Amino acid sequence: MINNEIFYLFAIISVGYILGNVKIKGFSLDVTAMLIVALIAGHYGMVISDAFQYFGLAIFIYAVGLQSGPGFFDTIKHEGLKLNLLAALLLVVLFVIIFATGHFLHMPKTIIDGIFTGALTSVPALAAALEIKHTPATSVMFGLVYPFGIVATVLFIRLLPVFFRVDLQKEVEAYEAAQKSRFPDILTRNFRITNENFKTTQIKKSQIEAMTSTVIERMSTEKIDSTEDDDILLRYGDVIRVCGTEEQLGNLSIVLGESIGEEHVFDDNMIVLRLLTTSKEIIGKKIGTVKELKSLRAVITKVRRAGIDIAAYPNLTLRLGDKLHVVAPEMYAEKVTKIIGNDLLKYPAADFLPIALGVVVGILLGSVPLALPFVGTIKLSFVGGILISALVLGRLGRVGPIVWNLSPHSTSLLKTLGQLIFMATLGTNAGKYLVESLENNGFIPILVALGALLVALAVVALICRAIFKMNFIDILGLLSGAMTSTPTLTMANNITKTDYPSIAYAAVYPLGLVLVIVLAQLGMKMM
Repeated sequence: MINNEIFYLFAIISVGYILGNVKIKGFSLDVTAMLIVALIAGHYGMVISDAFQYFGLAIFIYAVGLQSGPGFFDTIKHEGLKLNLLAALLLVVLFVIIFATGHFLHMPKTIIDGIFTGALTSVPALAAALEIKHTPATSVMFGLVYPFGIVATVLFIRLLPVFFRVDLQKEVEAYEAAQKSRFPDILTRNFRITNENFKTTQIKKSQIEAMTSTVIERMSTEKIDSTEDDDILLRYGDVIRVCGTEEQLGNLSIVLGESIGEEHVFDDNMIVLRLLTTSKEIIGKKIGTVKELKSLRAVITKVRRAGIDIAAYPNLTLRLGDKLHVVAPEMYAEKVTKIIGNDLLKYPAADFLPIALGVVVGILLGSVPLALPFVGTIKLSFVGGILISALVLGRLGRVGPIVWNLSPHSTSLLKTLGQLIFMATLGTNAGKYLVESLENNGFIPILVALGALLVALAVVALICRAIFKMNFIDILGLLSGAMTSTPTLTMANNITKTDYPSIAYAAVYPLGLVLVIVLAQLGMKMM
């Protein structure tokens, strides 16, 4: 009965959550406790339908993808090759160890492939293997190894910082500092135009901004009669206040001339507003297209997002929760505030249209067959399709009237609810076959899987830290994404108390998903 399943679900979540928060000498099981409770419950018949598992996984992955979308493409641009090569190395090492060991022990390839897919806890990989050769042996091995693979990878992520003696708080601070170095602080400085060229040449505000990548926020110049005139001429002797990085402002001094103190008084009746982007009318739009602000002579001079300053370029897309520095005439302060929003509580917390549409698009995308040389036709599957859909939509921000961004509260709720439902269901379904599989096959397949997992994860983690000197936040996300493991990402986020590992996770997940499917099918075709 569905009522019993709902009772089981929330009972497991409750007990797992309580046990997971018990600390002994600073150590806690966190989400591992949920898995252990669910495995025990599954063994004693408290099984929850697979539909709950896929529902939880769908909303969790969609929320992670939406949140990671902007950072994912930025990471791919800067470090994508390195991260994906390391992810591929992890999977290939795991594949080689398991198949070499299995061949040495004279195991059939159907058994070995079940061990491989079970160690990765990858349902799409199992499905891909069964498409090549459908045999119960592969599924049984998968079911036997699966729960141990989950617990082992989650515990590995939990204990890895301990083995490396890493202070995760310092790693978080270093990660944030590195992000900040890529996005330098935006400063303001006053300049008096003393360049003689301004006496003989007509130079407009927009020309200086385009040339130096800065934003001119205030001017002491001739009176502007039209409130729609956003691109006035700059003249010799004018005093202007400009926003930009230290380097940009240094270059600007060459173009304009004299830098003067901050004590200069501008007689333009302008004020600086610090506003939160919450209006659906501007979320997802580029700064240069928000005509309502231009008509009020309001200028966005700086955008603060995820703790870093971003220059307010015209092609920068505004996102929900951005903190804007806006210079505007005092008389228009109320109108400017209304346009931007500045009230997160008024943002619809339960706008389910973008959630439903995004998941539908993702499932359809995951069902499209892709032809790969030497492998054949594969599909991105349910999870891969939803993740890619969410990453792209999160990057776009909006399409027409539909705003894909969710409020921080909605995103947090979706992720937490989704992961709890997924973990509880996952554990009960694995737990019901655990004892039977152990009796029939013994511990050798489990030992092969766990040994290969620990060696592959340890080798790649050591390479990341010792050779590439990577931040531990990226290492945790990389390992989780390469394994395409939602539980390990949950653990990584929990122990770092941030969502930063999700960025590296999302950067390597698509490749990891495709590669595990390819390797699973290759395993059935080889030997």
